[in-house]
Amino acid sequence: MITNIATTCWVGIEGINGVGKTHLTRALAVRLGPRCQVLAELTDAEGEHVPCEVMSALSCGGSFLRTGHPLTETFALMALKVREYELVMQMATPPPIVLEDRGIDTVALYQAAILLGPDVSDDDTWALAQQIHATAAMWRPASELTLLVTDDIGNCLDRYAEREGAPMTDEEQHLVTRVARLYERQAEHEPERFRIVHRAGRGEDDIVAEMERLVLTGVGER
Repeated sequence: MITNIATTCWVGIEGINGVGKTHLTRALAVRLGPRCQVLAELTDAEGEHVPCEVMSALSCGGSFLRTGHPLTETFALMALKVREYELVMQMATPPPIVLEDRGIDTVALYQAAILLGPDVSDDDTWALAQQIHATAAMWRPASELTLLVTDDIGNCLDRYAEREGAPMTDEEQHLVTRVARLYERQAEHEPERFRIVHRAGRGEDDIVAEMERLVLTGVGER
């Protein structure tokens, strides 16, 4: 039984591949100190046997988790996100702040785009993403606060290529460009939950300070 929902502020950190959200999340965690717990992106999962085995199977298609079975991928990723939530909320003393590096928003938006393919309209893709959101909400809520990190697409592509040692394929570039639009639409749809953190042309310290302010404001408003 989950009994600790009211004691923890759940913060999602979202953004397309290459935007640098994992690096910024780690820097934010340092500023927030021991009051927060970081939930690493699923692709960085380590330690627990079941999540690692699932992610190992999904990662055989590369960092975009494409195995050729998108519906199975969607439910597997959703289940892992529900499991993370349950584990934290069942802790005897859960942390005051959870920073979730990619949450249900990532599963909903990326998987909707992958499930329907590149030729389907953004409207139809976004509508499917809302169905995925609604399905996940049967077992866990969305984050109370979501920080959507944005940057120029060219900067994101350069960071990705530097990190992975190879550039995105044309298909992957099309996917992340499309998902960037879907993230913006989700933020417009839920302005009470989303805060956009613009990265282009700004120093890291300034960005992380803004993220810290947004998180602490969110905690203070609970």
